[in-house]
Amino acid sequence: MDKAPFFDKQPTDKITEIFCLVGSKAWNALGYDRKTKKATGEEWALLCQATGRKADNLPLILDSQQLKSINQLKITDTQTMIRFCIFGELTETEKNAIALNLAKHSPVEHAIFADNLGYEVENISGYIERLRADEDSRLLAEMTTKEIEDNAPKRTPYIEYRQTEKAEGLFYVVPQLDKATGEILGEKEKWICSNFELKGQGKDDNGDYYYLFSWKNIDEKKARVEAIPLADFGSEAGWKILKSKGVKMTQGQGLTANLTEHFHAQSKAVPNDWRVTNLKGWQSGAYILPNGEMIGEADKPLYFSEKSGASEGYTTSGTLESWQKEIADNLRGNHSMMLGVAVALSAPLLSILGRDSFGVHLYAESSKGKTTTLNIANSIYGNPEKLKLSWSTTAVGVKNEATARNDGFLTLDEIGQAKNPRDLESIAYDIFNETGKLQGKKEGGNRAVNRWKITALSTGEKDLETQLLNQQAKVHAGQLVRLLNVPIMEVKEIHSFASVKAHADHLNEQVLEHFGIVGREWIAFLSQNKELAKATYKQVKRKWLERSENMSGQVQRVATDRFATLETALVLAKHFTKWSDEENDQAILNNFLNWKELYGENSHEEKRITDTLINFILANELSFYEHPYNERQVIKGEPIGYKILQSNGGKVTREIEHFYIYPKPLKDALHEFSKKTFLETLVNVGIMEKPKRLQKDYDYQFTIPTTVTGGSKRRGYKITLKIDEEE
Repeated sequence: MDKAPFFDKQPTDKITEIFCLVGSKAWNALGYDRKTKKATGEEWALLCQATGRKADNLPLILDSQQLKSINQLKITDTQTMIRFCIFGELTETEKNAIALNLAKHSPVEHAIFADNLGYEVENISGYIERLRADEDSRLLAEMTTKEIEDNAPKRTPYIEYRQTEKAEGLFYVVPQLDKATGEILGEKEKWICSNFELKGQGKDDNGDYYYLFSWKNIDEKKARVEAIPLADFGSEAGWKILKSKGVKMTQGQGLTANLTEHFHAQSKAVPNDWRVTNLKGWQSGAYILPNGEMIGEADKPLYFSEKSGASEGYTTSGTLESWQKEIADNLRGNHSMMLGVAVALSAPLLSILGRDSFGVHLYAESSKGKTTTLNIANSIYGNPEKLKLSWSTTAVGVKNEATARNDGFLTLDEIGQAKNPRDLESIAYDIFNETGKLQGKKEGGNRAVNRWKITALSTGEKDLETQLLNQQAKVHAGQLVRLLNVPIMEVKEIHSFASVKAHADHLNEQVLEHFGIVGREWIAFLSQNKELAKATYKQVKRKWLERSENMSGQVQRVATDRFATLETALVLAKHFTKWSDEENDQAILNNFLNWKELYGENSHEEKRITDTLINFILANELSFYEHPYNERQVIKGEPIGYKILQSNGGKVTREIEHFYIYPKPLKDALHEFSKKTFLETLVNVGIMEKPKRLQKDYDYQFTIPTTVTGGSKRRGYKITLKIDEEE
C-alpha cells in the first residue's frame, strides 16, 4: 500500500492524536507550498489556533484524489487516535471507506470526524471495532465501498487498452507522482502491442497447461481465440505464435516482460477450466467439426487445437430448404441413395447410442449411381468434391483421416483403385477397430494413441470379399460385418426428370450448390435430443429383433446393431429429409435383405471355413490313399491322409465315405483361421467327427485303424463331407 501524504511527518508514539485534513478541499485548506515545503493556508492556521496545534506539524491529507484510492493508502501503522477534520465535501461512502481502511490496516482505537475547527461531529470508534469483530458488517462495508475500489486511480505502473492519435492497443503507463505529497501529477505511456485479452487458462488431454487469448484481426469478421502453451508464454516462442496469428508487438524486451507479468496477474481472475483438445466430434457436450467449428454448447470452455487435411471441405452453401427441394425430394424411393444418407447421418449417433464403427460398401459391375450416392452423402456435411476420399491411398492416411473425423463420416470411392493388397486389407479391417497403433516417443514413454468412431460409405464394382480375394489379401470374418456388402439398386424413381441420366446429372450438379447446412442442423438437433435418440433406437431395435429372431446370431447382431442404427438416423432426421417413417423403413429393410442374401443366413466365418476345407479336399483328392487299397492308384504329391470308400470293386465298408486328414495338411489348408476356431466350427457343423474319448494334446484327432494304414500308427482328423446332390 502507498502512504497517505505526510505519513512520514506524523508522530510515532501511540498516545499522541494525529490530525488528518479530509474532503474535496483538503489541499486548499492546507495551502502547501512545494518550494518552501510549508503550510500557508488560512483555514489550516485557524484550525491550529483552535486546537492548540503547531502549524509546522503537517497533517495527513485525504483530498479527492486520495479518497479515490483510499483502499490503497496506508493512513497510520502506529497511532491509536486520529481526528479527521472535514474541508469541502465528504460522502458517506467515503467515510465508510476510511473506517474500513482503519479497521483492516491500522491499530486505531479512537477516531472521530470533526468540523473545520476541530470540533467533533461523529465518533466512529465503535463502528471500527464492529468492522473488526463482525464479518457480516465488514462484508457489507466492502460491498458499499466497492465502487471506490473499482474506480481507484492507479499509482504504480500498469498496462491498459488505449486509443490515441498515433496508436491503438495495450500501453504501458507510468504515473508521475509528487515525491513529497504522493499526488499524481501526470503519466508517461508507451505502446506495447495491439489489443488482446486473456480469456482463461486450462490444460490439454496430456495435462499440459495453456493460456487462452482472444482478439479480432482487421480482416476477420469475429474475434479469434488462440491457446499458448504456458511453457512458451513470455518467451520468444510464445510471442512468435501470437504474432503469426495477427498480434502486432513492440520489440522492447522490457515491455514484453511487463506484459508477461500483467497477464500472469490477470490469470487469477479468469476462468481456469478451459479444455484444450485436438479431438474432434463430441467433446464436453459440444460437437467439433474437423475445421474447428463448434456446434452446440460445451459444458466447459473448449478450445480445438488441430484441423483435418480435409477441413477446407467443411463449408456450407445454400439452405436447408434448398437441400430438401433439390436433393432429398429427388432421393425418395431410391433405396440405395437413401441408404447413403442414412450412413452419413448415423456418424454422430454412434457415440450417443454406444455403437461401434461400421460402414457400407455399395457395389455394382456398371455405373448405377455409386458416385452420385457418394456425393449426396458427403453433401450433408460439406463440399462433396473436397470431402471424398479414394481407396487409392495408404492405410495410415485413412486412419489419420478417421482420427480427424472422429464421430464423423468418410467416403472411399472405387475399391478397385486400391493397388496395394496390404493397404486394402488394413483399411477394410483396421479402420473399424477405432484405435491406432501404440507408438513410442524418442524422448521416452508412448505417444497418445489415435482413437476414432466413424461411419464409412464405400463403392466399387466388386464386393469387398471378391476384391480381397482377387488381390490375394486376407479376408477377415470381422470385415464383412463391419463393412457391409450391399449390392446397389438401380434408380427407380426419377421424379420429374426424363431419364435416369438426367436425374443423376441434376443431383451431381445440385450437391455442389447445396451442402453442409443439413449436417450442422442435424448435429445441433442431436446435441439437444440425446435422450430422444436413445429412446428411438430402443424402439427401432425392438422391431429389428422381431424381424431377425429366426436368423443366425451373427445376422441378428448386424440387424439390431447396424441396420437398426441406420433406420434410427432416418427416423430422427425425418423433419430434415421429409421422408416418412414407412419410406425410411422400406429403404433400410430392402438394403438389409440384399445384404443378407449375399452374406447368408449362417455365420459367414463358418461358411468360409467349411468351403475352404471342402475345396481343399476336392482339389487334392489324388493325394489321399484309398481304402480298400487300390493297386492302380497313383498318389499325387505328398500324401495328406486316407479316403475311406463306401465301396470299391464290389466290397462294401460299414461306414459312409469319409476322410482321415493328417494334422499338418489340415492346419495348412485352414491357416488363416485359428486352430481352435476351425476345429470347433467343423465339429459344430458336423463335418468333423469328435472322438468319444479325447486324448491329451491330440484335441479331436483319431487314431487311424491299422487295417487302413497297413499296420503303422498314424493320427488324423475324421472328415465326412456333406455335399448337396447338385454339388
